[in-house]
Amino acid sequence: MCRNYRELTDRELAEIEELYPVTPSREIARRYGISLDALQRKTARPRGWKKDPKAVFIGRRNGRTLTEKEERWIIRHYQHTKNDDIMAKFHIGESSLHRLARKHGLKKSRQHMKKTQRNATSHAKEACKRFGMYEDTSQRMRKEAADRKARGERLPGSFMPGVSNLDRLGPKRFRECNEKRSATMREIRRKERLRLHWGLPQLTKLNISYNGYTPAARKRSNHRHLFRVHNYIVERGATVVYYDEMTDRRPRMEANAYKYGLKVREWKDE
Repeated sequence: MCRNYRELTDRELAEIEELYPVTPSREIARRYGISLDALQRKTARPRGWKKDPKAVFIGRRNGRTLTEKEERWIIRHYQHTKNDDIMAKFHIGESSLHRLARKHGLKKSRQHMKKTQRNATSHAKEACKRFGMYEDTSQRMRKEAADRKARGERLPGSFMPGVSNLDRLGPKRFRECNEKRSATMREIRRKERLRLHWGLPQLTKLNISYNGYTPAARKRSNHRHLFRVHNYIVERGATVVYYDEMTDRRPRMEANAYKYGLKVREWKDE
């Protein structure tokens, strides 16, 4: 079954037959609200329509050469701009834009791709509702899911007991997911350390200490831990350590603490 396929009227078929030899298929599919697959398999091939090689050749090589200023603009805005908007702005074809993107390693941003996917999903939903296909498709998909579940087959995106992520994703994707997860956690911890450093409240429940930026700060954190072991009174992140009658005092450790900015005082009840 083709995506976005609908029955075309006789008038639309006559118009497409006239446009097909000299017009890009992508433009025809966009104009009449059908997919490229539907245009080729359901419309052009059964009727024996062919492209005019000369027209296709001329359409691809229109002689348009980008200037350095235009290339810089595309490089700067490519990740957040739709390809159709860029091609319309500079009057270039899809091949020229893709060639420039490959040359400079340009890619769309994550936010742009999510926005594009949401727009495509909403437009597809509206089109299905307009042509009366939405309810039929949803019922058919629910029925297929129920049949697959009854047969014991795994549904897309579902959890299967005994199947690990490595088995489900494969070695390459599993490694990429782990690297991405590690990078995300490093960034979260970095931001939480900065919040603690500037006296802001934490946004997560992670056990974070910002004393990891300099060797002296790490030593200070280690000494606070040692003081707690010997029953000193030490608050988290404090620079003053207190002792009382229950403390097992360590003069050498107290002397070393002064090197790293920790002060030792006697605890006095107020």
